[in-house]
Amino acid sequence: MNVNRNRRFRIAALVAALAVAPAASAAPATTVDEHRAVDPQGQIEVINVAGRIEVIGWDKPELAVTGTLGRGVEKLDITTAGTRTTVRVVTHGSHGITIGWNVTSSGEAKLVLHVPTRSSLTAQLVSSDLVVSGIAGDQDVRTVSGDVHASAQHEVRIHTVSGDVKLGAGADSRLIDIGTVSGDLQVNGGGGEVTINTISGDGTIKVGATSRLHLKTVSGDFGLALGLAADGRFEAESISGDLRVDFAGALPPAEYDLQTFSGELDTCTGRKGEREGYGPTHRLNFREGAATARVRVDTKSGDVHLCATSK
Repeated sequence: MNVNRNRRFRIAALVAALAVAPAASAAPATTVDEHRAVDPQGQIEVINVAGRIEVIGWDKPELAVTGTLGRGVEKLDITTAGTRTTVRVVTHGSHGITIGWNVTSSGEAKLVLHVPTRSSLTAQLVSSDLVVSGIAGDQDVRTVSGDVHASAQHEVRIHTVSGDVKLGAGADSRLIDIGTVSGDLQVNGGGGEVTINTISGDGTIKVGATSRLHLKTVSGDFGLALGLAADGRFEAESISGDLRVDFAGALPPAEYDLQTFSGELDTCTGRKGEREGYGPTHRLNFREGAATARVRVDTKSGDVHLCATSK
């Protein structure tokens, strides 16, 4: 009798749990509408796990946060210390640490932040997409498993793992530093110093006159369109991928050193790479004009094509 009674108790408890589960999963998201006065030229820091964050610059000395928090989110924590304001999404079970890995859709935060347009932005995100527009200050973005679509008017640094990057840079964006792992890349605009490091991802880069552009890619095809300052430096390295380089106007006056270990090498000027010795390497060296700049392109397993838009 006790055995049957215990069995009936367990069955009743299971039925009750199953009956409650749908109601819990259907719990509504929490609506957010927070406003804070902030330094018009201060720093905005965003920390989030799962969801989507959009940051928009506006002409008010105020931070406004709107959107929704999933039922797995404990709270939205907004703090200010000096000129820095931090917007932190705290999930249940995080024990004070926001960035975690075992996050379901119930822990998603979908937020829109309006910030002073002259703010600088720092973002640390996991499983969260980011969209940025209208920010005149510097940007420093680090994400894991999330896409980044941003416009930048000043210095910008973006480092992602498993996420695509699309950047539109203004004329005053004189420093661009991007690192990606397993994600495609698109950069349009900017100039000055540009550094790109990618692993497993294709890309297109269209920038203005650069003083230094360094590209290093593993397993990815890249197309580049750029201008080069009078004493500029352009370096591109690829382990497994084709590189196509198009200079704006005529070929800049520079010393050119192009080589590929296992691929074709040619230019739109008619110059072609020659095989060195008995190995598979093709190499092409030449000088253009006063040769005040330097251009170096090196691929291990990929074609190299160099041209100018006036050709």
